[in-house]
Amino acid sequence: MTATAPAALTTEQIGFLARAVSRAPSVHNSQPWQLRVRGTEVDLAVRHGVELRRHDPFGRDRLLSCGAALTDLELAVRALGRDCHVEYRDDEDVVATVTIGRSRPASDRDFALYHAIPRRRSHRRAFFHSRVPDGVRSAVAAAGEAGGVHVVEPGHLDKLAELLGFATRVLRDDHGYQRELELWTAHTHGWNAVGDGIPEDGLSLEALPVAGLVRRDTPVPDDVVLAGRLAAESLLIVCTDTETRADDLAAGMALQRVWLTATAKALVGSVITQPLHLAGFRARLASELALTGVPQAIFRYGYPAVPAAPAPRLPLGELFPDGPAGGLR
Repeated sequence: MTATAPAALTTEQIGFLARAVSRAPSVHNSQPWQLRVRGTEVDLAVRHGVELRRHDPFGRDRLLSCGAALTDLELAVRALGRDCHVEYRDDEDVVATVTIGRSRPASDRDFALYHAIPRRRSHRRAFFHSRVPDGVRSAVAAAGEAGGVHVVEPGHLDKLAELLGFATRVLRDDHGYQRELELWTAHTHGWNAVGDGIPEDGLSLEALPVAGLVRRDTPVPDDVVLAGRLAAESLLIVCTDTETRADDLAAGMALQRVWLTATAKALVGSVITQPLHLAGFRARLASELALTGVPQAIFRYGYPAVPAAPAPRLPLGELFPDGPAGGLR
């Protein structure tokens, strides 16, 4: 007897997937992705015209962002009760293809992470002064472990403070970087903003210098004070064995699993990548902190001291390069 081929996606299911992808985190909230649906295959493609020449000169953060969107897409497919296979693509436009298979019940873990997608926030402010329990920290870190990807809690915080303080001073005085950041800072407030960019009310001088993005007026504490503030937070560094396009995507997928796991446990976080683009910074970071592999991102997390509003999102129709799919608006 011939097996029945997997059913193609309905309009409602396409919308279900699009809503999950639209909530993924991205560099400067640029949302640099689009979807192309072909029966039971969904391509995650690069949204052209979205470039951050000063912050992300080599497009690494864009690939990390697409990796995060890919995790949301995979979780949404599984939440629909379908199996799927993710294949990275070495294509100028398409970064990965998700092939959707037959019916398969989602695991409790997949459901928990899927339901955390709309609740995840970029919390760039200070955290509540309460230490995250060891068991929770272990679970959050373990969520990102995958083939070729490692998630570690950094030691040598005095060295990390020295490096981050130096990076903050460099970025604060980089006029080109500052102009670009101003362009991507959305002067919007509230919970229903539409578009892209970083909400002004999502930034704060009270957090670590690089956690709130470095602006011209960002204060830089001395290294001892900064090391103490780092010690009061929960930090993770996502590393990959090598650095290829596939590694960048895998790191983004792992980072999103870490973030969603933290969200499911009532935690909030933010990602630090700006310093890692400075010449020689990643090599120095790996050396000073005795890291195994290539550092891709720093994730800080904890309990929120104040609620964080969601960042603005583009209309769902913007996810489809050939026009709104299935009547999505």
